[in-house]
Formats: sequence, structure tokens, C-alpha cells
Amino acid sequence: MEEGDNGCLYCLFYPSFFSSNFNNHVDGKQSISKTEEDDTEIERKLRILNKNPIKTITTKIGDIIDCIDIYKQPAFDNPLLKNHKIQMNPDSIPGEMTNKVTSSSSIFGGIQKERCPLGTVPIRRTTKEDLFVFVEEVVEGKQYFGGTAYMSLHDLSVFRDEFSTSQIWLINGPTEQINSIEFGIMHDPLLFGDSRARLFSSWTADGHQTTGCYNMMCPGFVQVNRAVTFGQQFQSSIYGKVSYEYSFIVRRAAISKDRWLSIGLSAETSEPIGYWPKELFTHLAKSASTVRHGGFASARSKTSTPPMGNGFLPQLTDFKKTAFMVKMMYVNETGHMVNLDRNSMHTHRREKPECYDIMLDGPLGDFDITMVYGGPGGICT
Repeated sequence: MEEGDNGCLYCLFYPSFFSSNFNNHVDGKQSISKTEEDDTEIERKLRILNKNPIKTITTKIGDIIDCIDIYKQPAFDNPLLKNHKIQMNPDSIPGEMTNKVTSSSSIFGGIQKERCPLGTVPIRRTTKEDLFVFVEEVVEGKQYFGGTAYMSLHDLSVFRDEFSTSQIWLINGPTEQINSIEFGIMHDPLLFGDSRARLFSSWTADGHQTTGCYNMMCPGFVQVNRAVTFGQQFQSSIYGKVSYEYSFIVRRAAISKDRWLSIGLSAETSEPIGYWPKELFTHLAKSASTVRHGGFASARSKTSTPPMGNGFLPQLTDFKKTAFMVKMMYVNETGHMVNLDRNSMHTHRREKPECYDIMLDGPLGDFDITMVYGGPGGICT
């Protein structure tokens, strides 16, 4: 995403399905070309992405998970990682992290109970088939070594030419050389084949000019977890009845300086999924200059946009009826999670408040800094 002159306006960059080319219009994403030449290129990239599996797992919702030799995963097609040594765990875990790990079946509601064999990692098989609200802490010169929050998870009705996310951004660098890591939950029928809430990430080292992609659709992210992978579905909240939230965190390892992604039912028991090696980045190699928490939505249509959050406008009275992020923190240089400064945080909303809105509060007891956000979308411009 690109910073405007006033520091508050950001343009959407959404990649075509298998390419690092981006469309910077807020109302669309590139369609997949149907020409024979493009189909040939897609097939070529599919052969690169879909490695020969040691084992294949079919989940109860029909996803195909290939168990790939950990040393032959897509990350190692990147020449920057030619001599990279795989790190199986973060090399240093601060005091608030423990060795307790919540089982992946608990995190994902039993959707995938089977793990890949030792020495392999799960990768969801790739097939052929803008608007935002966010908050950020604005402190000039401050360094961020990671970001975290508990996010509520919700089902949304999103059409094939639309997507909607709940996510955290880590950003550094000038616009034309922007380094970023984005992670959280995405609803995207084009990317995943349905509109379920699924784990996603995105990265770039040059403003998406030649580097970066979603998930593991290009060489970069190193997967180490044998059960959890991008595209995994989450157990979703039920409006007015029960709310499910999950901890998401990216933090820099103390020695290797790689960026590790962990998720779980709590920050204390979060499970490492894998990492972005430091070799991928320039400006993010040391730290981020900005951490953002929020939602993002886009559609090809110029007249209507998809829902965000839980599809309802946010409110602070009943957390079973709103999309929220709580315990919004950043990671400091020693690897510890620290509350964001409420007085230094700014909210940003791109379009009409009847389409999407955002509210910030806290500290609210155990919830600490709290954000509620989202909305039904619709005709917003």
C-alpha cells in the first residue's frame, strides 16, 4: 500500500492470481487472462508451485493439502535463499511466550486433524481456478520489531470478484521501495475457491514491483509447521451468541533476525507456522516504521463493495455482535509485546461511515487497546 501526500491515504495494491504485477485502483483487482499464452504461463507456474508431494491430505471441507519435503518447498526457489539454513523454531522466545502449544485441531475447529509426516510441511494445493479502515500508532522515529492482536473471526458473503480481510501490516521504506508483511484473515473466492475465513499473508520488498505475493505463491515464506498452513479455515463466530478470537503475531527472531508468524488461541500458547527470512528484505531487515491494525475490502465492480469485519457496523456495547481486535500491541527490540500508546494512535477510514466504520477504545481491562471495525459495504463511493 502506498502512502499519500497527507500520510493518511493509502492505495490498494492487489496482485493478479499468479503474478507480481499489481493493480493500484481501489475498486478492482486484475482478472486472469484466458489467452492461450497466459494459460501456458499459468500452467508453468503451477508446475513450479505444486511440488511432488510425499503425502496428500483432503480436509473435511474438500481442501487438498500436499505434504512437501521441507527442503523442496517453494521458498527455496528464491535465489536469495540459496544458502539459507532452515530455522525450525524462533531462536529466542521472551518470557510471555511458553512452550505450551495448543493443538492445531483446537485452533481450527477440527477441520484438519491430520499432520504431515516428519520432514515435510503442508502446502495447500494451488489450482487454476479498495476500501479500508485501520488504526496506526504515529510516533516519528519509533522502531517496531513485530505486531500482534487477538482478532475475532466471522463468516462473510463475498463474491468471486471481491475480497475482504482483517489484518495487521508491518511496513518500512519509501513508496517505490516499500517493504511490507501483511497477515491475518482473508475471504477471497478467487484465491481460495470459496468465501470462508482463511489464514493468509502477503509480502513485498519493493512495493510489489517485482517481488512478493500472497501466501506461498512465490518463493519467500519458509513453512515449518506440519499441520497448519496458509489457506487454513478457522472456526467462525456466531452473531449474538458466541465470539471466537485468535492470537496473531509476527516478531523478529533475536539472533537470525527472521520474521516469524505464530497463531493460537492465546499469545502464550501460539504455534509457529514459519518465517520470512531476513534476506528477503531491505528496509524491513531491521525493523518496521509502522504497524497497522484493521480491515481491507475491494471489488471489481465500481458500484458495490463487499462486507468487512462481521458485515455489521461496529459498536462497543456487545462484543458478540461486532468485529474486533483486542490486545493490540507491538513487539519491541527485546522481543516483548508492548501496548500501543492510545494517545498516539490515529484512525483512518476511506469511505462513507455507513459502509465501513472504525472505533478505538481502551485500555479496556484485559482487552487493553481495543478496536471495533467493519460494515456491510455497498455503494460507498
